Amino acid sequence: MLYSVFTFIGTGRKKPIFNYELWNVYERVINNLPRSNNSVEAWHCAFANRVSMTHPSTAKLADKIRREQSKFEIDIQQMLQGHQPQLKKLVYRKLNERMIRVVNMYNKNELNQYLNNISANIII
Repeated sequence: MLYSVFTFIGTGRKKPIFNYELWNVYERVINNLPRSNNSVEAWHCAFANRVSMTHPSTAKLADKIRREQSKFEIDIQQMLQGHQPQLKKLVYRKLNERMIRVVNMYNKNELNQYLNNISANIII
């Protein structure tokens, strides 16, 4: 649907290194999926801090991975029992809500207005 928008944007330029489908997050917003891999990066940073050594031995790394697995199994059980997962910061929840509203209004807006609305939220 928005592919034609990105084709228009790319007109007159050399072929991009990455296809528009790869960095276009329109479908991710529609499907209520994360727009970035920030949560993965946050987990990686936290896990590296828990390991707390640059080059752990295989045994020590395996022990840390087992502990991480246990932690996730506990988290999964808590979620299955109805506990609420940790919420994102309010500023990010509000940004997600705005992005979803703007994307859902795409067919009702002119293209220029739509792009302005999206860019206003990205700058924040």
